[in-house]
Amino acid sequence: MRVVIVDDDINSIRTVKQALEMFEDVEVVGSFCTGAGLFENLMDLRADLVILDIELKNESGFQIARKLKSRYDELLFIFLTGYASYAIDGYDFHPVDFLTKPIRKEKLASAIEEVRKRLGFHKEDSDAEILFRLNNGYRMVHARDICGIERRNRRNIMILEDEELQIGRYTMKELQDMLDPHGFFLCHQSFLVQVKRISSVYDEDRQQYFLKLRGYDQPIPVSRNKYKELISLLKKVGYVSL
Repeated sequence: MRVVIVDDDINSIRTVKQALEMFEDVEVVGSFCTGAGLFENLMDLRADLVILDIELKNESGFQIARKLKSRYDELLFIFLTGYASYAIDGYDFHPVDFLTKPIRKEKLASAIEEVRKRLGFHKEDSDAEILFRLNNGYRMVHARDICGIERRNRRNIMILEDEELQIGRYTMKELQDMLDPHGFFLCHQSFLVQVKRISSVYDEDRQQYFLKLRGYDQPIPVSRNKYKELISLLKKVGYVSL
């Protein structure tokens, strides 16, 4: 993903660049303090996304966006603003998102994920990296390294092969929305599991269902109302014998 930043504040440009460094598939190919500089170079930069400050000193970011849309209809926008009230005026340009300064990493990660979807190279496999909020910061985790997530004693515990990690106070619905595109399944109200890691599903007794995951040696419960859905899903991905 090729990104251009337009902001008349050098420190703001530097901050955005640093925030984008956590995404392996994002390359900042240019940064400009004026619309003139952007238009002079944009064709050669072959940008996918422009991160554009709304409040430039001598021009409006919306005016720049209007010119860009007339020339590069496929170009995507993320608007930067110090005031959330500006967002109302910007929806005519169908931006990916509005980011309020100072930029929150989690909000930026969500916006970049939406850009991936619109560009058509959204990572739906386990190679994707996902930003998770922790109690004391943030952490990028490869989806392939996650065995599952358990809701345990009102805490969210991410199960990795070599550690268990307490993550932020997400609801299970929020976690499901984050992980569903990357091959995860909500098998129980307290468990999200990576489908590719399922090694077996079994009925222990009286329709009490469990599954086992590669990389995690504890049995995981499967709700009765999720069992048939899970078996159907496993058949689709190649577990024909189940």
